[in-house]
Amino acid sequence: MTDIKELARLLKEVSILYVEDEDEIRFEVAQLLSLLSNNVITAANGEEAYKLFCEKKPHLIITDIEMPKANGIEFAQKVRKSNLQVPIVMLTAYTNKEYLLPAANLNIQAYLVKPLESKSLRETLYQVVEILNLTTKLTSEIAKDLIYDKTNGTFVYQSDNTITLNKKEKNLMDLLVNNKDRVITYSEIENYVWKDYDEVMTSMALRTIVKNLRRKSPVNFLENISGQGYRLSSYALE
Repeated sequence: MTDIKELARLLKEVSILYVEDEDEIRFEVAQLLSLLSNNVITAANGEEAYKLFCEKKPHLIITDIEMPKANGIEFAQKVRKSNLQVPIVMLTAYTNKEYLLPAANLNIQAYLVKPLESKSLRETLYQVVEILNLTTKLTSEIAKDLIYDKTNGTFVYQSDNTITLNKKEKNLMDLLVNNKDRVITYSEIENYVWKDYDEVMTSMALRTIVKNLRRKSPVNFLENISGQGYRLSSYALE
């Protein structure tokens, strides 16, 4: 079963790099992917794609094979030199095994034959979700017995107690988890947590979010650094 609403729930926080040299196809498929993910990055060739891969560090790559300025296989070869885990899906108009032979040792998760069908894409993405849950940090242990699930915006306590966060609480948690080794400044918090709102962050509004996170979590994992900002407590996992 490939329910598009369920797939969108699973992929909404997954960043996707989609590479296709034909403008019309790239636009159409990117529009489809944007229904599933909040972060779709596009490139027109392998050379541009590799630069974006290094800069954006996407969770998933979907790439055509036949392209100018480094084809899909050449692009995948460069990616695999530094990253053996990111899932790669290859799009090809060819089914000839000899043509695909150079990709045999590149740990390609799936091949999809063009023209691309929506159903086959969805089925492949369901398979990739399972891989992503094993290879990327879509969940993070933030304290003993406490997991933060970035995909669903929830705390999971002792494996079975699920606590749902609102959007601003989730934004703050995403920011903290993505930068767990340093203090997140008040300015960074305002720019990220309030990015989708036409309002200015006040100190009281921020304190309310922090208070709610502490109330929802059975473990105190947030540390306030006076005059600077917040960070995940280094003592929470002890």
